[in-house]
Amino acid sequence: MKFKELVTPSLTDLFIKELQRMILSGELKIGDKLPTERELSENMKVSRAVVNGGLNQLAEMGFIRIAPRKGAYVNDYIESGNMEVLVGIMEYNGWRFTPEYLEPLLQFRSSNEPYFMELAAGHADSPYLMEVPDILARLRENPTHQNAGQLVFLFYHKTALASGNIIFPLILRTFDQVYQSMVSVIAQLGFLADLTADLEAIYEAIRKGRQQDAKEADLLCIAHTRSWINSHYKPGDIF
Repeated sequence: MKFKELVTPSLTDLFIKELQRMILSGELKIGDKLPTERELSENMKVSRAVVNGGLNQLAEMGFIRIAPRKGAYVNDYIESGNMEVLVGIMEYNGWRFTPEYLEPLLQFRSSNEPYFMELAAGHADSPYLMEVPDILARLRENPTHQNAGQLVFLFYHKTALASGNIIFPLILRTFDQVYQSMVSVIAQLGFLADLTADLEAIYEAIRKGRQQDAKEADLLCIAHTRSWINSHYKPGDIF
């Protein structure tokens, strides 16, 4: 049995997480000026180097902006943020997300996934697809919710690699935990077998080189995901 290595977060990581929490919870509001580096250092009992490094990383993410000789201010992170902001939001919610985040994520999937499924069907002999039957077989064995999320993400990642587009797998990798969280919810709601059937339909179309069918099967899977989750939750719920 292999045990996961435990890694202690650095003080800089802890500093960043705490300021992210304060921003995302609304304790620090957009436009608020942060205390000086000295004040943050004294209040949070960390060195100035930790504060300086943490603030610079938060600025790179888009959570704050640093104005020379004026100080640091909370940014409109939706306008100015990058993928790390989405990761920060998801971590803050414990890798769960409100239905308000569901639709934008599904829209993003709809604008990307069907295209790389279509491309994958044009590369049906790709070695990346050789692992897909085993992934689907393991999904049919009723895995834990966590393992189901990992397997479904692996399915999408392998098909993205098979597409031959070098950008798709890289973009998809940044959504790894988002996909896993979504699948975990679907499994908890009792729809894992239905999701597996959808993935099997996608793979069957890819395997036979039917590009349009692969594209449409993925769009149907996304529509089912929307229906499964929305039928059990209302705006404001967290799942």
